[in-house]
Amino acid sequence: MARIGATKNVKKQGLRALTLFLPIITLHLTGCATTTRTPLTYLGHYQIQAPKVDGFVACKSYGCKKTSWLTYTTEEWQEISSIFESTPVNAAQERERIRVAIGRMEQIIGTKNDTTRDNPRNKNMGARGNQLDCIAEATNTTVSLLLLEKEGLLRFHKTGYPQHRGLLQLKSPHNTASIIELANEAHYAVDSWFHAGGEMPEIMKVDIWKAGYSPD
Repeated sequence: MARIGATKNVKKQGLRALTLFLPIITLHLTGCATTTRTPLTYLGHYQIQAPKVDGFVACKSYGCKKTSWLTYTTEEWQEISSIFESTPVNAAQERERIRVAIGRMEQIIGTKNDTTRDNPRNKNMGARGNQLDCIAEATNTTVSLLLLEKEGLLRFHKTGYPQHRGLLQLKSPHNTASIIELANEAHYAVDSWFHAGGEMPEIMKVDIWKAGYSPD
């Protein structure tokens, strides 16, 4: 009986994992056949519409199964905008500002939907407060990047389609938000999953990230 119970538990875990990654699996495998792989297409799989400063959706659970409808106050958005004052003179400088902005946006959001204590990676997912996995992190970071872009704070980049690694290589699946440099189409991962809630994300070229990049 114990063996049967263990087998059922493994099957349940497998089905849960498949459900979480199904939108990404589908888009990953059909990417060459579609012309609508935009950040908003990705967000649509989680019923998230184009974000605005006065109304946007943020994930607050593993797999983005639970979400919050949030807003930035005028003062909060002024603080975020100020990060881009003394305008960056090149794309590399702007990427550093993006790191700072995403970290600060996570801090503000965390106070609103109880994700401040989100642990790095998937460590201690049962900890107090809402915990996020890479799907939720990639989604929230994409929302934040779209807000920065919509508000005219990005001069050298645009928001890219979230990226995936591991599925076709039979390794642990992992996802990240991304940005594209306008001048040369260079593609960068913006990965906030590696660190605790409110810390600055890692930014590196997507090919390096897909090769298995880890800050450790």
